[in-house]
Amino acid sequence: MLLTKLNVYLRIKIGSPTSALVSEIYEFNTMYVVSSIEMREATDADLPQIQKLYANWGHTFAFLLNDQTFIAESNGRIIGAIRLAFEEATFVLRSLFVHEEFRAQGVAMALLKFVDIELGLAEAYCLTLPEKEGLFARVGFQLVRGLVAPDFITSRKESLREGNQEVTIMKRTFGLEIRPLSARDLRTAMDLIYEIELPENIKFDENDIRSIYSKIISAGGVVFGAYRGSRMVGTCTLNVCANLSWSGRPYGIVENIVVTKSERDKGIAKSLLLFARRMAESKNCCKIFLMTEHRDLETASFYKSAGFFDERITYQRKLGAEQ
Repeated sequence: MLLTKLNVYLRIKIGSPTSALVSEIYEFNTMYVVSSIEMREATDADLPQIQKLYANWGHTFAFLLNDQTFIAESNGRIIGAIRLAFEEATFVLRSLFVHEEFRAQGVAMALLKFVDIELGLAEAYCLTLPEKEGLFARVGFQLVRGLVAPDFITSRKESLREGNQEVTIMKRTFGLEIRPLSARDLRTAMDLIYEIELPENIKFDENDIRSIYSKIISAGGVVFGAYRGSRMVGTCTLNVCANLSWSGRPYGIVENIVVTKSERDKGIAKSLLLFARRMAESKNCCKIFLMTEHRDLETASFYKSAGFFDERITYQRKLGAEQ
């Protein structure tokens, strides 16, 4: 007998607007307001106004592939903005600016808190003027000294210094690092995946694991690990699939979101999903999918909090397994 299994199909469109609740900001008509100032994520239509804002600052602005831009508006006018970049698999806050007419009204802090919620537990860096260190410290950034920061950030600091602009490096961390894992960590990742009790979970030997990993990587995919110190506590896989539609842009499929039992309900899975989403953006994916067999409200709420929505229904038939 042919049996068809019905699953919920979750999708997030790459580059679509998102919103989040910021403390000291209340919701009003789906926007977030401090007095008469609204906070939201920018869209392509906002680019001319954002460019005008940054021109007042003496800088140019362009939407980059891996960036999210969050803006503050007053009566339809963009009066502040900040970029959350994803560079070399690292989150970097850049270009925080508030129009001089609206300074000292909490706009910069509201923008930072907006980004803070988007990041969750993810690590992030920023380069800031020394007099602004206290502002970033209020959302968890701490000074970084020596060679702790990634090379591209320290190089950027040196370039600014050569241009007579002194900045400091700051890092936001909650003791959790998410990064693409290397081949030597594959066995640990597989041990986490084996915690999912599925009848099809065959334990592979070392050669099989490396062969499958190589296929994922060669197709453009990434396997991530969530680490506390040297201990891996979670993993996630992003598969990147070639595509004949959407102008040839690929699409991403998220699989194997696993957090070890002792570390669950701490925000790690959401951080893994954020990382997968931003990595998919960096690979020019047009959309990113995941599938789940869980239909409870708690699971749906979790995926929605990570920016995934049940827009479609998919029909699935498993092959080579009991139906």
